[in-house]
Amino acid sequence: MKTEHTIDFEANVDNENHTEEQYNHDNNDINDNRDMDPGTDNESKSNNTSVLNQSDQLPEEDGNSNDDDSTSAVNIEDTDTNELEDPYAQNITIDDINIVTEMNTSQLATQQEEQDQPPTHGYNLRPRPTKQKEQMSLAITGVHAKSGGQYLTIHPKVHAHVILTQMNINQGLLTFGEKGSQAISKELKQLHDKGAITPIQRSDMTTEERKKALRYLMFLKEKRDRTIKARGCADGQPQVQYTRKEEVSSPTVSLEAMMLLCAIDAKEGRYVIVTDIPGAFLHADMEDEVHMILEGTIAKLIVKLDPSMYRKYIWHSQKGRPMLYVQLKKALYGTLQAALLFWKILSSTLQEWGFTINRYDQCVANKIINGRQCTIIWHVDELKISHVDKKVVEDVLKRLTEKFGQDSPLTTCRGKILDYLGMKIDYRRKGKVMFYMENYIKQLLEEASYDMTGTAKTPAACHLFNTNDRAIKLDEKKAQLFHHMVAKLLYLCRRTRQDIQMAIAFLCNRVKSPDEDDYKKLTRVIQYLRDTTKLTLTIEPDDNPCWWVDSSYAVHPDMKSHTGIFMSIGKRGGYTASRKQKLNTKSSTEAELVAIDDAMGQILWTRHLLADQGISVPVTTIYQDNKSTILLSENGKASSSKCTKHLDARYYFVTDCIKCGEVKVAYCPTENM
Repeated sequence: MKTEHTIDFEANVDNENHTEEQYNHDNNDINDNRDMDPGTDNESKSNNTSVLNQSDQLPEEDGNSNDDDSTSAVNIEDTDTNELEDPYAQNITIDDINIVTEMNTSQLATQQEEQDQPPTHGYNLRPRPTKQKEQMSLAITGVHAKSGGQYLTIHPKVHAHVILTQMNINQGLLTFGEKGSQAISKELKQLHDKGAITPIQRSDMTTEERKKALRYLMFLKEKRDRTIKARGCADGQPQVQYTRKEEVSSPTVSLEAMMLLCAIDAKEGRYVIVTDIPGAFLHADMEDEVHMILEGTIAKLIVKLDPSMYRKYIWHSQKGRPMLYVQLKKALYGTLQAALLFWKILSSTLQEWGFTINRYDQCVANKIINGRQCTIIWHVDELKISHVDKKVVEDVLKRLTEKFGQDSPLTTCRGKILDYLGMKIDYRRKGKVMFYMENYIKQLLEEASYDMTGTAKTPAACHLFNTNDRAIKLDEKKAQLFHHMVAKLLYLCRRTRQDIQMAIAFLCNRVKSPDEDDYKKLTRVIQYLRDTTKLTLTIEPDDNPCWWVDSSYAVHPDMKSHTGIFMSIGKRGGYTASRKQKLNTKSSTEAELVAIDDAMGQILWTRHLLADQGISVPVTTIYQDNKSTILLSENGKASSSKCTKHLDARYYFVTDCIKCGEVKVAYCPTENM
């Protein structure tokens, strides 16, 4: 069984291809032309990236990297060993051509023109690219450098099932036939066996209930072992219109907490495992009354599971398609409240077992067992469990299996190298922990345009912040590629490649209207990654966190300054940030003071998180290279002259923290920052 990760940056749910007929309700009150929008890459909306951080070279994995007990509760696919080093290593086959041809035919036959809808979010981003009549291809273009002419090169691509990782139900059934139908039936049987849905008569529903009924979407993909996997979910997009964010927002472990706690694992030499709860949401009862509609093939297949239960509730659209309304009794993937409902049941279960939830991260739970701390962190349904005693960890896993694994066993990963939240976490070096995403980088490089070839020794040049108002703007297709690549790089730099954060922080401010100069800067980052694919983030934890805060004065085109933040918990950075300041300042001293204020929230949160973990945290040292800023921080208004009196009082918040003994500001020469 393969672990289903929640953070799946590559999930490409192409719902424009999910063709559904319009069907008639009383007074024509329902239109079956709703789309699930998986959303734009959310992280590209933020400029919160990090300063440069030193990385280590990724060590070669040997066959003895895992302990003898490093086995898995069920088989897990090893993407590393199955990685195709050369994307053109396999010859194209007739099957490949047939699959792509069939998918293009199906796509053109099923796509419908959709009306443009105004954005419902508050962000001013580039519009999502249209996918109407977009066809799959097995060819790429190139440029002949010597001849100077362009030509079309047909390269043998990897197998089509690797390219087309996910298909909607129409495409899936066309491609996989009976195997696809069996996979869908298996997914529907899980809903039926768990009592997740109850059929209801259409006539018993009000007009409003029918309007709010969510569509049930089904997607299929072929796994590496050639088995067909079906994944069903509700189209929860309509819920956004009548649901407040605070009602459905679910906590997930923060990236900073995860890395800090992994460092503690390495320092204490804990035994660590990662486990995934299959069908996690179906363990939680649905609190609200939510209706869903099953259409066409899905309605037919679920009737076959239990004809006596479902057949009498079937009705048909004007075009004769079978339809079935159901009420959700269990939380279902895709509904807005599903993650929150599962968080409630998991956190309450852990508290019943004696665990205490960390007050500063609601997805961190601790319990003292045999005199030592056992820590569980989780991101939706993916858990990481650690304790110095292996038996304690296995006992906790056994209890989780008894609670959540009766129908399907938990997917568990053991050993010194673990997959968690899209990253490899490597504990092979005693007292150290390494984080890397080598496979993600390789995939990103494969997606890069043909004109981004070559290598570079640094991610950015000295003119990174320079802009040219006369530069030629990118055409729409190239601008969409620019946005896509920057979003993927932002995901990477927030996790393991902190050395590209400053460049990405600048490029994030350029996605709205990029020009050719911006494209060249993006190309340099890609070239740098190609030259440093195996670099890792290595943390060797010590006792006391220390912080370095700096700023670059008026470097942005609008004359705003740039903040850089670096935290060390021993050797290397446990947290970094690189962001554009939100206001203009009149001097470098003011910019440095604003930078410290930018860092104070994270500094205090880190102190409180570690303290709630039972770790003694002394006064936190913040290193700064501007002595005037240090005086303003320590003395507040007492050191303020007529040149700085205009500063808002909030920027002297650090003065109160110094007086309370939580932090202190120390001088560090610029060359050592």
